[in-house]
Amino acid sequence: MNISKNRRLLAIVLMFVTALSYQTRALALQENNDMSELTENLKPRCVGRYLIDMPTEVLVSSGAKVLGVAIDSEAMSHDKYLQGIASRQATLRGKKSMDAYPLLYADDAVDGSNTHYFISRGNLNADPANRVIEAYKWDHGYRYKLEIEGSDFLHPDQTQDSIVKQIAVKNDVPDKTRLVFDLVKRLRWRSDDEIPAEPGLCILGGFLPGKAGDKEKVLMQFVPVGNRDVSFDFESNSGIRESDTLLQRAGQINAGLTLLSDRRTIRKGKVKLPGIDAEEWLIVGKTDLGVVGSMFTLEGNSMTGGAQTPLIMLDFQTASPNFFMKERFTTSSLNKSEAVALWDTVSRTLRPRPNGF
Repeated sequence: MNISKNRRLLAIVLMFVTALSYQTRALALQENNDMSELTENLKPRCVGRYLIDMPTEVLVSSGAKVLGVAIDSEAMSHDKYLQGIASRQATLRGKKSMDAYPLLYADDAVDGSNTHYFISRGNLNADPANRVIEAYKWDHGYRYKLEIEGSDFLHPDQTQDSIVKQIAVKNDVPDKTRLVFDLVKRLRWRSDDEIPAEPGLCILGGFLPGKAGDKEKVLMQFVPVGNRDVSFDFESNSGIRESDTLLQRAGQINAGLTLLSDRRTIRKGKVKLPGIDAEEWLIVGKTDLGVVGSMFTLEGNSMTGGAQTPLIMLDFQTASPNFFMKERFTTSSLNKSEAVALWDTVSRTLRPRPNGF
């Protein structure tokens, strides 16, 4: 009788172990499939004047600054765009400044019915000389906003002020307005899959044709749809030239890691990329959310800078906040080895876009 009971117990244990083993293999298979989707199904993305291969299903945000003009793009219906312009118009027209001088100085189209611009003091308490030039354009489901600040010490006349006397250009609004208008006219819609063949900057849903300059900054973030805690952040900046490289700042980085005992380096070194002198530093540990994750960075052209070789930064994070995170994560969707595999796959595809400069 005891033998029979033992056999039944052994059979139950074997069934449980078999089921557990099956579940473990099934989970591992699912994780492998998920990683395959991230690392095998890649497509080229245009980022600034560069290309990088990203997972097919990603959410994208971007921003840029060209010659001091901030450029933002957002997917938007035509009706919503028109409503936004009307709302901004009503706000600027409906408010009165705190002094005798106007709040709004210009309100008109730039170039056609799907463009508009305003010149205002920005806010009710701004100095009478302060000007904010903001322009909008809608094209193929995207709204582009361009903005820059200027000064006009002639309207009202403040030229007798001792500080204003030292300012060479007393009114830079006309020149900056022409600059904004030029950018608005050149900026055009770009589909997600389009890789332009001419020189210019790519942003989300847009392309700004033109030769590379030394005052360009582009930021783009990519978040895999199925991994909202994971992000790639790309930045190129032609206006920065560092005095040292990423690896030469090892002392500062290691000192920071000493203070953060829950973070450690797992890899660092030089990276061979076409047309980019690059280095990387990979760290794992607790992120800003207090969750164990990965924090990898790549820096290129650190000490060259300039229009043809802008400073390049590519950051990768897991279990960390990003533009598209809608809930707080308690665990990372990728373990360390998976994060390294995705990083190695994507980061090594970064390259200058042919004829991009």
